[in-house]
Amino acid sequence: MIEELISSCLQLPKVSKEAADAYVLASERLLKLVNEQMEDDPRVRELIGHNSVELMRENHRNHVRFMATVFSFNSFELLVKTVPWVYRAYHARGFQYDYFPAELIAWQIALHECLDQPADRNGILAVYSWMVQHHNQMIKLSISGEGLAFSSRSEADEMQQVFLLLLLHGDVKGCLKLVDQNIKTADELRFFYLDVVWPAMCKIGQMWESNQISVAEEHLASAIVGRVMAALYPRFANFDVSKGRVLVSAGPNEFHEIGARMVADLLELDGWDVTYLGANTPTMDMVELLKKQKPFFVAISVATLFNLDNVRQAISIIRQDQETSAIKILVGGLAFSGMPELWQEIGADGYAGDAESAVEISDKWWTEGNK
Repeated sequence: MIEELISSCLQLPKVSKEAADAYVLASERLLKLVNEQMEDDPRVRELIGHNSVELMRENHRNHVRFMATVFSFNSFELLVKTVPWVYRAYHARGFQYDYFPAELIAWQIALHECLDQPADRNGILAVYSWMVQHHNQMIKLSISGEGLAFSSRSEADEMQQVFLLLLLHGDVKGCLKLVDQNIKTADELRFFYLDVVWPAMCKIGQMWESNQISVAEEHLASAIVGRVMAALYPRFANFDVSKGRVLVSAGPNEFHEIGARMVADLLELDGWDVTYLGANTPTMDMVELLKKQKPFFVAISVATLFNLDNVRQAISIIRQDQETSAIKILVGGLAFSGMPELWQEIGADGYAGDAESAVEISDKWWTEGNK
């Protein structure tokens, strides 16, 4: 079914750059009008269930940011693969499926009011109309889960199962004891990151999506993983540097950093001289550091879909500056899940689906650059 929907969506006319820019410029006004319409709807309490109006408003803000990304990239496949996930996540929290067409119609009304130029308005309205028309298919995809699952490595490892249970219980001491007893070598660390931590965090994400755990519990699991990785790092910090310098960071406005941290640690194990910046590095600050350090390449992680355009803008700035234009750029993260070719759209030199792939690609680049 998902391939049929993608094929149908690809028949829509491309959204022009002018229309995409107009949508972004009008986003705050659009958001205000949609919030007002939905809050005035006498069905609102029924549509959103036991949830607060604030959660509905948060969904509307996420919607306008996501759609701005879709229009900017003209990536209708991204739209088809994301909307059923949104249906699933919000329905699991008590939103009725009828909420979504009501919301989409509110966006259409707001677009008529906010976008003055028919050329800008009509292409975007066509996408919203398509979404309303295919509402029932979106419900079916959200239920079946077709094309929506996280990709991860083996989920059968006993250590992974124990680690996941410890995370779900918020047992930081248990997690630290587990790694203290089992992680002694570099190879064991690689296994732990790739076959224990990553699949466990994918499962945590799926449990949040289906409302089996709360946002707070998901944040707690992420925080524990961060503490565990910080505790492990000193054991492997005295690596021999045999390759060039690399800068690793989460993208601008990106607060999910576990994936970037894994990449940084495994690159360091592989002999790279790594500078790790963490979450939400402002673009211009990153560029200034690139000028000072002149790394062989920079790796940028993007977990959240609506941060893709931020990273594209950052890459464009890096490319346009004479001092940084030759630096290779590697991207990765969950934002590319199911759409790995997006790395070409944002102007990167390569894409890594996981930390192991990041090491393989960087080694290939290093070998080619030193022939």
